[in-house]
Amino acid sequence: MERQEQPGGEQAGPEGDDAAARADRRWALRRGIELTADVTDSTGFAFAARVIEISEEGCRLRTSAVPELNRDLVHQIKVTGLEPVDAYVVWTNGDDVGLTFGAPLDPVTVRSLVTKSLYARLSRRMARSAQGLDELPPLPPFPFSD
Repeated sequence: MERQEQPGGEQAGPEGDDAAARADRRWALRRGIELTADVTDSTGFAFAARVIEISEEGCRLRTSAVPELNRDLVHQIKVTGLEPVDAYVVWTNGDDVGLTFGAPLDPVTVRSLVTKSLYARLSRRMARSAQGLDELPPLPPFPFSD
């Protein structure tokens, strides 16, 4: 049987998607991490956030009690061990913010941040285990293709 195209069956553009669907769209492989970062926009507004996913092209931040970020401003994100990086807001969804970097990060730098996050999480887990509080969620996958 031949498949027929239905009128209006084209995929909706970004303006037709809801915020959650935009948040899940991926251009690059994201790696789950958990590091703190300081974010500053070009007006001087600064806030703390947690980087929860990162790729060479950008990252996903989780913030709390921060007003919606302006897409027209350049933001700088500073993660411990990394020079400040220019970034632009691509999407927002509640407390989550997607940023794209002004210039892609080196893959070795991304891998270093993922490793740093893993060691920090393992250190916290060991400390909690020593106190008998070993109830942490499972680690996120780290899909490296070496």
